Amino acid sequence: MKQKKKLSSLDYLLIPTGWGRQRKKRALEEINSGRKVKNMIILNGNDSEEDILYLGKILKRKEKIGIVTFPLHFQEYKEIIKKAQKEKKFPKEIRVENIATQQTIKQFIYGLLGLAEERFDKRVNYAKNEHESHFKKKLKKFLKKILK
Repeated sequence: MKQKKKLSSLDYLLIPTGWGRQRKKRALEEINSGRKVKNMIILNGNDSEEDILYLGKILKRKEKIGIVTFPLHFQEYKEIIKKAQKEKKFPKEIRVENIATQQTIKQFIYGLLGLAEERFDKRVNYAKNEHESHFKKKLKKFLKKILK
């Protein structure tokens, strides 16, 4: 007889906005699976960096968080967290888990672009968006419109 894997509890279940129905459905599945969740937060920042900088102000060392998103977006979050920890804008020893949603082809493309952008940008600085070129802002807006 196959035994069920015991799910560890989460201090925070984090649900980024965008692709909302898919993420909310997955979050409910996780809660209905019997996993204990102490807090749930809808992340509604303008982008992933703003979400991570916000979380950096409320999380404590050794807490466990689950991020409800598709796999490539989760990788982008992990990149931002590493940079934010180096800059002391996010606590160390946070355990991060992907509460994975299915990844559509649009999300795959969006995820690749976001991950590439984070790997090229060496710092976490939400204010950087104010200094992006007009072309880069237009391109990002255009890509988001196509992919959503």
